Amino acid sequence: MGKTRFADMVTGMVLMLLAAYWFYEANKMMKVDLGIGPGGYPKFVSVCFFSLGFLLTLQSVIKGLPKPEGKIDRKALLRVIIFVAVTIVYVVAMKEIGFLFLTPPYLFFACWFFKYRKKVTAALTSIGVTVVVYIVFRIFFYIPLPAFRLF
Repeated sequence: MGKTRFADMVTGMVLMLLAAYWFYEANKMMKVDLGIGPGGYPKFVSVCFFSLGFLLTLQSVIKGLPKPEGKIDRKALLRVIIFVAVTIVYVVAMKEIGFLFLTPPYLFFACWFFKYRKKVTAALTSIGVTVVVYIVFRIFFYIPLPAFRLF
């Protein structure tokens, strides 16, 4: 149980740092005279993530943290490094390949990587989530997502 609290604390702190960065980047977005503008939703989401990260960190500290053992689970660390590397490749490649073509394979990989083995369900979920996100951003928010442009 103590290891979980320490992991929760670290996760909460990383979430707060990422949320602060997202908020900072959202402030750089174009300002508009009417409405919340393109930065409004990312700011809202970053505030929510920061709050949840703060609560997670606070909860783990209040319950008491174990003394670190100094052992690193190399298998878990390798899995984190692999997933972060794949995510970086996904973000960089999205500019050329596009959101609609790249996101379903990325989500399918994430399902497989986190040991969800129902392939048909994972494939349908990956496609469904991609379509829903595309519709929400493109049609409801009028925010274009990266498009395929290799040719």
